[in-house]
Amino acid sequence: MKTIHLLLLVLVLTACGSHSRQSSQEQKPRQTTFVFPEIPEMLTEPEQRLSFLIQHYWEEFDFADTTLLAQPDIAEQGFVNFIALFPQAVPEDLTAGLDSLVRRAEPHPAAFTYLLAQAEKYLYDPNSPFHNEEFYVQFVRPFVGSKAIGYADKSRLEFRMKLASMNRVGTPATDFKFIIYPKENASSLRATAGKELLLVFYDPECEGCHETLMELMKSDVLAQRVAKGDVSVLAVYTEGNLEVWRKTAPGLPETWTIAADTSCLVKDTPLYDLKAMPTLYLLDTQKNVVLKDTSIPALMSYWTEGA
Repeated sequence: MKTIHLLLLVLVLTACGSHSRQSSQEQKPRQTTFVFPEIPEMLTEPEQRLSFLIQHYWEEFDFADTTLLAQPDIAEQGFVNFIALFPQAVPEDLTAGLDSLVRRAEPHPAAFTYLLAQAEKYLYDPNSPFHNEEFYVQFVRPFVGSKAIGYADKSRLEFRMKLASMNRVGTPATDFKFIIYPKENASSLRATAGKELLLVFYDPECEGCHETLMELMKSDVLAQRVAKGDVSVLAVYTEGNLEVWRKTAPGLPETWTIAADTSCLVKDTPLYDLKAMPTLYLLDTQKNVVLKDTSIPALMSYWTEGA
């Protein structure tokens, strides 16, 4: 996993004259780092320089040279620094920059495939520190519209874009029905009370779920919020094996609502994008999504710093 060279980006955005190109008389050295475009000296404001940089970011990169793709300090680091600009970029500039990237990459199949793989690794993978579905959709949209993309890749990306469009932050979470341990009475997401609702989709037979559930159970912050009535926890088993659910449910806190989606609609329809288990959502009183596919650190940060 590469790191963002923030200092380098700051220098690029604030320097008065940044000359990255070699003179035609100079011998070109072997490239060891990503080469940024030369920002015109007349652009002195950071916003202007960012606008130019995001739109022209890949102009110095030779997509025909596959050896650059195999060098993480060049292609991969360049990609990470590029997506680091996304939060500060205005939508029009980001769209223009991505359109330019696709035009330059689409004649070169190896580069085209490489960029999609990097977007999946850094923007789509829920375990990535840069995970951001909104930016992932923005990134892949022009690739999906390219004539260079194959049918299988296009179908896969369109399906992912559809999943990403569901249960977005600020929108109502999709309602679904379930039974509640131990009486197995029927209920639904909408019928579950709580000022806030921590929705946990889990499978007790997966190692990652066990670790995350244990971490949640040991969290003093969560326990205190539950005790005060500030948040309710709804843990939903999604795999359909009721014997497993009944056997493992007693191991979860009595203060949580332990549920099972007996029809497996959440996973199979799908109603929610369960890229990795467990999957955590934080909902508000109206069951609108506050945090989507979130992590425990992000959840704790929201509660202790921003809520």
